[in-house]
Amino acid sequence: MQSSSTRVPVAPRPAAPPQATPVRPARRPAAVVGWLAAAWVVPVLAYALGVAAVLPPLVLVLTAALLRVGRTLLDRLVLATALLLGALCAAALLFSVWPWGLHPVPVAGTALTVLLGLALVTRVRPRLPRPVAADAAPVVAAALATLALAWPYLRADGLAGRLAYAMTGEDNSRHLAAVEGIRAVGGYLFSDPDGAARIAPEAMVWYPQGFHVTAALLDGFLRSSTAPGSATSTLDHYLGWSLAAYALLVLAVLWAAARIAGRLLDPLRAAALAGAVTALALGSELARFVVYGYPGESLGLALTAILVALVCRPVARTGTQLCLLGALCVGIGFAYLMFLPVVGALVLAWLVRHRRAVRRRPWLAGVVALATAVLTPLPSVAGLLFTDQVDNAATGGGVFPRYDAYLALTGVVAAGLLAGGLRLPVWRRYAGALAAALAFAAGFHLWFALQGTDPRYYYGKTLHLLLVVLFVGAGAVFLLRPVPWRARRPPGRSGPVARALVALSLVAATAGVAGLARGGGIFAQPFGARTTTWAAAWWSGLLDRPRQADVTVRALAHAPVRDGEVTVVVSEHRREGYLETLFLATLQGTHGASAPAFYNLPLSEPARSAALVEQERRPIRFLATGPEAAAVVERLLAERPELRSRVTLDLLP
Repeated sequence: MQSSSTRVPVAPRPAAPPQATPVRPARRPAAVVGWLAAAWVVPVLAYALGVAAVLPPLVLVLTAALLRVGRTLLDRLVLATALLLGALCAAALLFSVWPWGLHPVPVAGTALTVLLGLALVTRVRPRLPRPVAADAAPVVAAALATLALAWPYLRADGLAGRLAYAMTGEDNSRHLAAVEGIRAVGGYLFSDPDGAARIAPEAMVWYPQGFHVTAALLDGFLRSSTAPGSATSTLDHYLGWSLAAYALLVLAVLWAAARIAGRLLDPLRAAALAGAVTALALGSELARFVVYGYPGESLGLALTAILVALVCRPVARTGTQLCLLGALCVGIGFAYLMFLPVVGALVLAWLVRHRRAVRRRPWLAGVVALATAVLTPLPSVAGLLFTDQVDNAATGGGVFPRYDAYLALTGVVAAGLLAGGLRLPVWRRYAGALAAALAFAAGFHLWFALQGTDPRYYYGKTLHLLLVVLFVGAGAVFLLRPVPWRARRPPGRSGPVARALVALSLVAATAGVAGLARGGGIFAQPFGARTTTWAAAWWSGLLDRPRQADVTVRALAHAPVRDGEVTVVVSEHRREGYLETLFLATLQGTHGASAPAFYNLPLSEPARSAALVEQERRPIRFLATGPEAAAVVERLLAERPELRSRVTLDLLP
C-alpha cells in the first residue's frame, strides 16, 4: 500500500517567455511641431498681454522638471537655478550680437525650444518631486533674512527715502548704471562700449557682469518691455534685483549646509540649522552686501556655496554633475572672478577623485571641459588685457576684521570634524574646501605683508569667501553627539516639545552671539563713536544719507538733462557734492557721459569746482545747494570772467 504521505510528481510549468523591455513610442511629428510651436506662441502671448514676468519661472520649473538628480523639490530648483545662471552668462554672449538683444520673446522662445528639444531627444518627461517639510526651513529663513535687510527700503518714504539708504554705498550708482547700460545696448557692455558710453561708466565695461546681465534680462521680463523706465522705477527695480541676489546667497548657503549635513538633519534640526546660519549671516559682514551694494559678489558667493556642496556631496549622475560644475564655474567667472582660484582647486580635486567615472563619459566631459575652459576665464583675461585689475587689488582702504569671530566659527566647525566628521567622506571633502578658503585668505594677507602695507579692500573679499564656507559647514556641530531625534524614541528620551525648545534655544543663542538683539556680538565693529554690526547700523538709520538724497531728488526735478551739457551739484559739505552729482547722473542715465564731472577730482570746495572747469570743456551747469555753495562758483566766475560763456549757476529751490 502506498503511503498517504507520498507526493505525486507534478509536471513543471513551462517557463514564461522573457518580457521585452518596454520601448517608449516615438513622438508623433504633429506633437513635436505643436510643442515647439508652443515654445514661441507662449512668449509672444505673454509679452503681448504684459505678463512676460511668468516666463522666467516657467523656464526654471521646466529645467528643474527635466533634471533627474536631487531628492527634494528644493534640490531640483536650486540646481536648476545654478545651471540656468551659468548658461545665461554664456548665452548672453550670443544675445549681445544677435539682432534682438535681451528682448523677452526671442530669449524665452530660444530657452523653451532648447528645453523642449532636450526633452524630445532624451525622451525624458518633465517630472518634479513633491515638496517635503525640510524644504521649508531654508526658503523661509532666506525670505526673512532678505525682508529684514529690505525693511529700511520698504518703510522709506518715496524716492528720496529709498535713495537715502541707496546712497550709503556709492557702488550702487555704478552697478545701477551698468544694468541700465546693458539694457540699452541689449547685451554685455563690452559688446558695444560706444553705445553704452553715455549711461555706464567706462570702468564697468570690462567688469564681470554676470549679475548685471541677469538683472537686465529679468527686468525686461518684469516690465514686459526693453524701454528705459523712470528714475524712480529704475532705482526700485535695481534695489529689488540687488536684494534678490542677497536672497539667493542666503538660500544657497542654507541649502549647501543642509546638503553637506545630509542625514544628520530631520525637519526640526534643519530648521535649527537654518535659523542659526541666518542669524550669523545677518549679524556678520554679509549684511554689508546690501548696505554698500555688492550684488555681483552676492551672486558669485551664492554660486560658490552651491559648488562647494556639489564637490563635497556630488549628485548621482556623472554627466549632470559635470554640467553643473561647468555652469557654476562659468557663472562665478562672470559674476565675481576673484573666487576662481579656490573654485578651480575644488573642481580639479573632484575631477581627480572621480576620474574613472569621468572617463566613461569622454564626449560630454570633453565638451564641458572645453566650454568651461574658454568661457570661465573670459572676464579675467579681458580685465587683464584692457584694465588695471592687478593694480586694483592693492587699492582701497585698510581691512581690519574681527578675527575672533573667524576663530570662533573655525573652532566650532573643527570640533565637529574632529569629533567624527573626518571619518566620513563628505566631511573630509568639506575639510579640504575649508583649507582651500583659509589658504586663499592667508595668501592674500601674506602678499600685503610682503608689500609692507595693511591688508586692503580685496583681502576682505577673501574673508567673505571664508565666512561663507564656514557657514556651509555649520552643520558639523551636529557631529558632536549621536543623532538623538528619531521617530521612535526609547523611554526617557526627550519628546517633541523638548526638542523644539532645544532648537529654539540654539537659534536664540546664535542670534545673541551674532549681535542681532543689541548690535554687539562677535561681528561688531566701530561706526564712529558707536560699536555695532552692519545690520544694526542699517536698521537704526546710522548709515543713511537723507540730506544728500533730498538734494539729489530736488536736482533731478529742477535740472532736466540737456544735450552736450554737464550738470554738477556744488555743496559746502565735503564729498557731498561728489556723491549728489554721482547719483544725479546715474538716475538721469548719463553716468558715463558725466564721469569727468565727479571722478578723479578733489572732494572739497573750492578746489573741486576749480579743477572741474579746467578738466571739462563742455558747458557746465552748477546747481548750488545753498548760498555758501553758490558763493564758491560766483567767486570762480569773478576771477575768470571768460568762463561765463559756458558756465551757468542755479540755486536749488
